[in-house]
Amino acid sequence: MRDEGIEEWAETGTRIKFIRVDGLEAGDSLSPAEALRYSAFRMEKRRSEWLAGRLAAKTLLAGTAEGKSLSSFEITNDSLGRPSCGGALLSISHSNGWAMAAMKPGSAFLGADLEKIEERHPAWYRDYFHASELPNPDPSEATRIWAIKEALLKALGLGLAADPLDIRTDEKIRFGGKALERYVSLGSPVFSVETRRFPEGFWTGVAA
Repeated sequence: MRDEGIEEWAETGTRIKFIRVDGLEAGDSLSPAEALRYSAFRMEKRRSEWLAGRLAAKTLLAGTAEGKSLSSFEITNDSLGRPSCGGALLSISHSNGWAMAAMKPGSAFLGADLEKIEERHPAWYRDYFHASELPNPDPSEATRIWAIKEALLKALGLGLAADPLDIRTDEKIRFGGKALERYVSLGSPVFSVETRRFPEGFWTGVAA
């Protein structure tokens, strides 16, 4: 496994791990249940991305428990479908050859998203952004805002089951619709959002 290092993101208080997807091997890093799921993937791309995300997350977990093997950490889902391990909430994302994982010990609100900057169909800008968020269809800024929305929807345990327009990023983060309902049900937690243009040609967004 190629180790790109673990980063500390101060604004959100999270630890982040980035890994290149290609050329990875599972070795003895997976639990029996994870190994079974890994072997069940039919598409090589999906299998590789899934493995890279798990390895990134397990590296973060191992950093808080010295001496434990990666296979001793089994990543499952919490009641909202978010990745977790032994009560520790995680978030995993992958895009165009990269995977990443985020962790914040003790947090009940955590989401992360990795997105490649690229041109999109005009309908994408119209369908997912308020005019006040994105006055002009700029690919980089749109990707940054999209990463924020995805991170927040993951933190809420909703993913794209909620409308991205239910999250507004202009001025301050505001929720509406299904996103607001879930946010209130979680106790309306105080959270921070952090974005960085990393890796090169990507935006990464974290909400915690």
